Amino acid sequence: MENIDALRYDLMVPLLGIGWVLHFLDTNNKIDSQSTKSFIWISLLVALIALPSVFKIYPHMHNLVKYTYYSFVVGMMVKIFSAYSTFVFLKGDINKLEKMVKYVIIFNLSMFFLQFIVVFPTGYYIDPLRAITGEPSRYGGGMVIPVIGQVYRCTGFYEEPSTYAGFIVVLLASKLYLNPKVDKLVIIAAISIIMSFSVAAIAYGLIIIGYFLLRSKGSYLKYILFLLSPLLVAAVIGIAFERLTSQGGNAQDIRDNLNAMVFAQQLPILIFGNGALGIMPAAAGVMNSTGAIYRLGIASLNDNGMWLFFIIKFGYVGLAIIGSYLFIKTKSTLNRIILFVIFLTKLSFLYFGFIFYFFLVFNNKPVLESDIEDDDDDDDDDTNDEGSHKNVD
Repeated sequence: MENIDALRYDLMVPLLGIGWVLHFLDTNNKIDSQSTKSFIWISLLVALIALPSVFKIYPHMHNLVKYTYYSFVVGMMVKIFSAYSTFVFLKGDINKLEKMVKYVIIFNLSMFFLQFIVVFPTGYYIDPLRAITGEPSRYGGGMVIPVIGQVYRCTGFYEEPSTYAGFIVVLLASKLYLNPKVDKLVIIAAISIIMSFSVAAIAYGLIIIGYFLLRSKGSYLKYILFLLSPLLVAAVIGIAFERLTSQGGNAQDIRDNLNAMVFAQQLPILIFGNGALGIMPAAAGVMNSTGAIYRLGIASLNDNGMWLFFIIKFGYVGLAIIGSYLFIKTKSTLNRIILFVIFLTKLSFLYFGFIFYFFLVFNNKPVLESDIEDDDDDDDDDTNDEGSHKNVD
């Protein structure tokens, strides 16, 4: 619902209210204490990180006139409370939580592949975002490739293919944090990231698929895929290059200009950031007047990746702190690879998708492959014990 502006609150608040009423009507209702503690600590963190901007403690600033401390904290609190409510409603049961995340992945994949199979042969694009908001999704890539013809970039329920890919990455990260098994659903979701034909998504989609292949068991299919991988990678990179050149280089130019503006800032700002309520001084005037930041010849602040958005807001120090914390908490190589990819996506850390993932990591320990193997061994031991008892009887 990040794409539907204020309407999301009109939908979310009543749904949350209904959810809490149903929760308390349940005879087995309870408030999960661990999730409640996480909600309180994360809420305090959000309230505190914006205070340097309010008091203009250098280099943090408050140069976004319409973006007040109240709007920042309340907007974040609604999202944090939504994540918290999900954990309470499911009573902290990680199996139910994983099942819920899988349902959300299936819901997103269903729309994406429906769009894909309809638009390529017919040219007609099913656009749920336009039906809700009146704003069309940006599915046209401006690319024509021999044999395939016009290449469309499906967006699912989102405004752009890169936004779809980013939210699928966060959903995959949440699912794999709760259960590291790389099943068919996970693989299909990862493939859909590449099939969005977003240039950035193609790059990090290949990272995900490549790691899945490396950790998979040896098979003829795996060896065939490795043999064909240079051809597949070349084809995908060709599509990405075609996408970049189809816009006359403008898409890459504005991203380069964004990097140049960010890293041209004074060293203290680069180290500690502009603050939760601030952005680069060179862009603040346009943001306050029209919000049309593209008129400065730069991309949106999160277009080059979440990593850069963290630097804009909280500098190298903020990026190092959040990156180190999540790296330590995620523990496994699988989780850390997906975490690395999250920082490459164009998602903002202000989006609900990332807030849900952060709440999950803050609140829960990751389920590791060794944990699953131990459970399987315990089940086998129980079965053997039962068999022994039967033989004795």
